[in-house]
Amino acid sequence: MKRFDSVFRRVILAACIILVLTAVIILSSWIYTTSQLRAAEKAGVFSSAEAGMRDLIAKGYVEPEDVRILYAGTNAFDGSSPHVWYVIACVWGGRRADGSPTGSSKHNWDQPGSYFLNTRAGWVHMPEGAFPEWIGFWMNVFDLAGPGESQPTQDWGSSPQRNCDF
Repeated sequence: MKRFDSVFRRVILAACIILVLTAVIILSSWIYTTSQLRAAEKAGVFSSAEAGMRDLIAKGYVEPEDVRILYAGTNAFDGSSPHVWYVIACVWGGRRADGSPTGSSKHNWDQPGSYFLNTRAGWVHMPEGAFPEWIGFWMNVFDLAGPGESQPTQDWGSSPQRNCDF
């Protein structure tokens, strides 16, 4: 009987530790996800991921000659997580906001790309360093995600052009 009590106590203790750790992970994920989304919404809510990219380009470049969206669609090519998109653009001419020239010694264009998440309020920019895929996962768990769209609006996969050499 004494041996049974000892094993039972260990099982109960292990179960309690697992429950507490699970609660801590869920609570910290909620706090991180909602705080990142609030900060992103303060920076701007857009009608589409493409509109968000155009806004980033307008803030990051001075007098570009041309801007085109090369790809705008889910970060996963299978269409999963329709509220987590990645947008790639081409920017020709002008200069970057820091004064450096657009392009490099090899070409006269930049090819910026960034994540956008669809919330109930609209699309928000999420920097890569904020772990947008992780936030997107928890947006689903906590029912914070907007509907998104599983089909890209600019499909890189069907285009023979995968860089800005048009």
